[in-house]
Amino acid sequence: MASQSTARLGLIGAGRLGQAIARTWHARTGEGLLVWSRSGPRPANAAEVRITEGAWAGKWANILEARSIVIAIPGKALLDLAEDSDEAKQFTGNVFSAAASLSRESLARAFPQATIVCIAPFLITGSIPMLVLRPSDLPVAQWEKAKAELDNFGDLDIVEDEAIFADMSLLGAPWAVVVMAALEAAARAGIQRLRDEAAIGMGRRIFFRGLQALLTNYVEQDSSGEIVTPGGITERGLKSLGDLTSLFESVFDQMRARADELRAEQIKSILSA
Repeated sequence: MASQSTARLGLIGAGRLGQAIARTWHARTGEGLLVWSRSGPRPANAAEVRITEGAWAGKWANILEARSIVIAIPGKALLDLAEDSDEAKQFTGNVFSAAASLSRESLARAFPQATIVCIAPFLITGSIPMLVLRPSDLPVAQWEKAKAELDNFGDLDIVEDEAIFADMSLLGAPWAVVVMAALEAAARAGIQRLRDEAAIGMGRRIFFRGLQALLTNYVEQDSSGEIVTPGGITERGLKSLGDLTSLFESVFDQMRARADELRAEQIKSILSA
């Protein structure tokens, strides 16, 4: 087992997020890490170890031998492990939590001596850019050390307000999945009159090529006004959108409501313990 002096990173969780974190950490630092998961290296019926970039720990508390740990499991599962753990209470390293339902306050009760930073990782091939909640009461020296570790994963967007962080974190991977589903529906609507398979494939490429062109210029400014077609075709389409904005607002509100439910359930669990 690696010791605290040699293991920079420990990982709790080996799902899709955990696997991406391990892969990106190893690729960008050249270092291994400590890993623990409730289902072990191989879940039921799996032939291969899910994470090969590090050493698997026999007990979750062995992860605390690392200088920093990443939480990549749901909040309740983490607190079930750590709330009454003496090892967690003595841990003095960095705790990077990707568990959306865990507030910094609840993490501080489990890890009272640790530097706690909440993160919202966005999975992108080759890196993992993150939205990061910088604690306003964290000394600059501690923050700089924590940030230096997070810099190993990719670009960081930093906010200091927990409520803003909670809303903005939904704009990353969760909201992107919903929007991609909507874009797929838009692509299907555009090619539904086509009957030729080759034409259908070409139509999808044309649609997503157009999106790519828009996104190239959309980061800094709204470029929709620069997209024109003869005879006002684009303009008529834009005028026919109707309540699409309201629809997206409704979907986003449902996601926000579910995130609030998870946080409320976590608070209730803590108070009843």
